[in-house]
Amino acid sequence: MIKFFRKIRQKKLTENKFSKYLIYAIGEIVLVVIGILIALQINNWNEQQKENQNEQIILKRLQKEFISNKEQLNIKIEHRNAIIENCERLLEYYRNPNTAERDSIMFYLSSVVPTTFDPVQNDFVNSGTIEILKNEELKQLLVNWSTDVIQLQEVEQMFVRYVEQDLLSYTTALGIRRDLQYYFWNHTNRSLLESNQDSKMKSKKSNLKTPTKNDLLTDSRLEGAISQSLTYNLFNNQESETLRKRINNILQILDSEIGR
Repeated sequence: MIKFFRKIRQKKLTENKFSKYLIYAIGEIVLVVIGILIALQINNWNEQQKENQNEQIILKRLQKEFISNKEQLNIKIEHRNAIIENCERLLEYYRNPNTAERDSIMFYLSSVVPTTFDPVQNDFVNSGTIEILKNEELKQLLVNWSTDVIQLQEVEQMFVRYVEQDLLSYTTALGIRRDLQYYFWNHTNRSLLESNQDSKMKSKKSNLKTPTKNDLLTDSRLEGAISQSLTYNLFNNQESETLRKRINNILQILDSEIGR
């Protein structure tokens, strides 16, 4: 087409028809400009397609990660719910000692073991990759995610430190650590152990004289430790529920964005 206009332009120029030559020259320029604009449009479209594909890859990866995070968080919440329930049973024993047996006291005490949330973390925010995402609400949730996780982990560590510095040292001073280990390893979730490790990890009850049921249920410091453990786990699960809502919100947005 451009060659066609060029031939006409040259013919008009040789015929000394300058006005017509100018028109055809302008037409040639317009065609060139249109061609460039079309090429740019195609290039932009191709780039947009690549960006959309990359966004979908990131969205699917995020979906997989947050599903995994939610599954892990659910397990942590269930574990703490078990601790909360067992602490409540122990405190009920202090109110009604006649309903208690030493074995049940030791069993419930052995379950008071901290658990912490360790989510899958990505570097999308720090690397700037997050900017490829079009949904502004999703980007903001992802930016806040690390802070939300840190808030939960901080309160989790409060209970970890309490168990390490207070509960473990006091139950050791009471002389019931071996019995607690026996109940823990004989009633722990078998999925936590390989079959060949199971027998190695099991402990036996102490043959020494240890505190009786009445000794344990008249120990105000032990009662206070149980009450404190209950409080920490209630608090931790409140934070966990807040974080679970964040995850559900993120997953809901991801579901709506994937495949668009």
